[in-house]
Amino acid sequence: MKIQGYTNNQYRYNTQAAQANSPTFGGVGSFAKTAFEKTGEFCNVDSRNGSLSRTMFFIVATLFLLGGRFIKSRDNDERREVVIRDVPAIALSVAGAPMLNKAMAYGVTKSTGVPIMTLGDKKNILSASLASQKQLVDWYSELGQNPTVNFSETINKHGGNIQKAFKKLGFSDKLNAITEAADNNSILNAIKNAQANNTEAFKELEASMKNLAKDNNLLGFAKKMQSYVKLAGIGFTAAILGILLPRLNIVMTRKKYEKKAAEQNQQTTQNQQASQNQTPAEKTTMRTAPALRAVSSGVLSFHKYSAQETFKNLLSMVE
Repeated sequence: MKIQGYTNNQYRYNTQAAQANSPTFGGVGSFAKTAFEKTGEFCNVDSRNGSLSRTMFFIVATLFLLGGRFIKSRDNDERREVVIRDVPAIALSVAGAPMLNKAMAYGVTKSTGVPIMTLGDKKNILSASLASQKQLVDWYSELGQNPTVNFSETINKHGGNIQKAFKKLGFSDKLNAITEAADNNSILNAIKNAQANNTEAFKELEASMKNLAKDNNLLGFAKKMQSYVKLAGIGFTAAILGILLPRLNIVMTRKKYEKKAAEQNQQTTQNQQASQNQTPAEKTTMRTAPALRAVSSGVLSFHKYSAQETFKNLLSMVE
């Protein structure tokens, strides 16, 4: 690059030298850098699709959605509705829905033996996450080279059952020709030994796996289960946010005002009973009290008016 006919190589060299010779702050600088990077990860917006990280979404929703509605609430009833309706909505969006999908995917994988989840290093439900349709295609279709071993390792890695997975493909007889073991580790060891010995049973199973149809039964089943899990998660969340929580708000508000109405009716009844127990003189006093207050008010107004007129007349006489 040239600026006004002169190259900027010397400037670049001086800048790099200054950066190389600049002082560092040891552990403090490393800690600050790590903290800054973590903060950046929380606030990251995916440049490909503009999506917020889960933590950043929680912060934005809490501050601007929940905070704004709470501040703009006109009374305690509306504030209670915000707490009961909006707090669960944010919690479900940030953590509840993913956890629900994770739990259902884990249950389906364990019951059917066909993984529809990615299982983390901890190998438990907390490290699981619902697989995407694309991931399922990669796992169960067009397996490429060494398909039998790769397929078996994928099933084992994500918490499935190798024997049940081969059954979904219709290759149970070919697998049983290699081994009739039920647990994944024994099946994997038997398949690898058969591959090393190049047995006829392994060759037959390997050929079938290489010619596996793109839209095979196992892939179709996995896609269907994955879709059911997502639909169930959406339906459950919609039922809570659209039916249960609004109904809870209605019931709580109704009970509150029914209690107020009951207290008012009780107070009215007590007043009526007290009135019935009063003497005729007390009743006359209660009935005439408003009239007396009105008369007193009128008298005070009359005297005030008279005083003003008297003062005006006095001034006219002085003039």
